[in-house]
Amino acid sequence: MVMDEREEGRRPVRSDGPDLGQNALNDLAAGFSRRWLWGTLGWNDIRQRYSGSVLGSFWITASTGLLVACLTLIFAAPLGSTPALYAPFVAVGLVLWHVIQLSLNEAAGVFVVTGDTIRHLPIPLSAQVFRLVWRNAIVLAHNSVLIPIVFVLCRVEMHATAWLAVPGLLLLLLNIAATTMLLGLLGARFRDVGQIVANLTQLLFFATPIFWLPSILGADRAWAVALNPVFAFIDIVRAPLIGTWPAPWSWPLAASVTAITVAAALGAFVRFRHRLAYWV
Repeated sequence: MVMDEREEGRRPVRSDGPDLGQNALNDLAAGFSRRWLWGTLGWNDIRQRYSGSVLGSFWITASTGLLVACLTLIFAAPLGSTPALYAPFVAVGLVLWHVIQLSLNEAAGVFVVTGDTIRHLPIPLSAQVFRLVWRNAIVLAHNSVLIPIVFVLCRVEMHATAWLAVPGLLLLLLNIAATTMLLGLLGARFRDVGQIVANLTQLLFFATPIFWLPSILGADRAWAVALNPVFAFIDIVRAPLIGTWPAPWSWPLAASVTAITVAAALGAFVRFRHRLAYWV
């Protein structure tokens, strides 16, 4: 009887057992509940990144404002627009694009750069994901100061539909969290993922209507915008703010992509969470 129990204890644990799913859900719940932890860590990341700087993260806001001014002077007329219409379009687009780009570029290394913490401290793995999202949300809030300044200078009137940007922004942050989880797991296993994402992100900037208008493509190439999920996420936030309606496909595409990304991230987290400490 004793030998049987010992032999039973030596049997390997199945990697697809029900405990993996429960452990992953417990990790997500524990990570989210420790808002004091990833909130403090996110603030400390911002302080360390801009330590010794006079303007701190507002340097990004200043550089974004200068870029908006340059793009408006150069592209407004050739694209058949006016500075008063083009500048708000570009300002909101660049502010949103910066948080998307920053999150994508950091996502693949979210677990790698915290490998020592993961190996030695009993902190929920999901807390590192929430830390990245919170950190970049702070940067987004800093950069958003530019938007009302541009709106005032261009005399943009806020419409009643502007509140629709709030659920769009929440959906964007949810997608960033799920994408960070998925890319973080891939980046921990395959270190080339970070470089691949960085190269694709550069292409996405030029392929997405951020500083150019979707109307310049014409009806025959409108599919290039309709199938671009990055534009969909930007559009559901930008359009209500500048007083227009999002494209008919933007909300369905953004919601579908988010649902798929969340499902893929949860599946990968359940399947590979227990291996992460060995990868980093």
